[in-house]
Amino acid sequence: MVKEMMKNNHDCKIPTELVPICPVCHESMEINLRKDAFFVEDEHWYTLQHAYQTFVEENKKKRLVLIELGVGFNTPGIIRFPFERMVLEFPSATLIRVNDRYPDLAFEIQNKVILVENDCRKFIDQLTELS
Repeated sequence: MVKEMMKNNHDCKIPTELVPICPVCHESMEINLRKDAFFVEDEHWYTLQHAYQTFVEENKKKRLVLIELGVGFNTPGIIRFPFERMVLEFPSATLIRVNDRYPDLAFEIQNKVILVENDCRKFIDQLTELS
């Protein structure tokens, strides 16, 4: 089914007849996006979330660099806003934001952010050339 959807997509859209139907409510299914209470979070997800939270807690008083690559406003509560909050709250934290489309910064953190207004792929290619 997925291969057929990929093969028949046009402008990143698939024909309506290829969208799976939910066997419970008989509505068209949607991509698993974090937009409501139905995001899939399995046991492995919670394990990784706990490891991440532990890392942040153990390192919040140390020099901490947060690297944000191309994060926009589709789900800003996952990376963008938490990174901004950490940079604001943690005294030795710095944010490196690489973003050519959404480089906006909150005024309060401007002195703790390295802003790279560049396409992420180009940025990574440039870093690779340095090594």
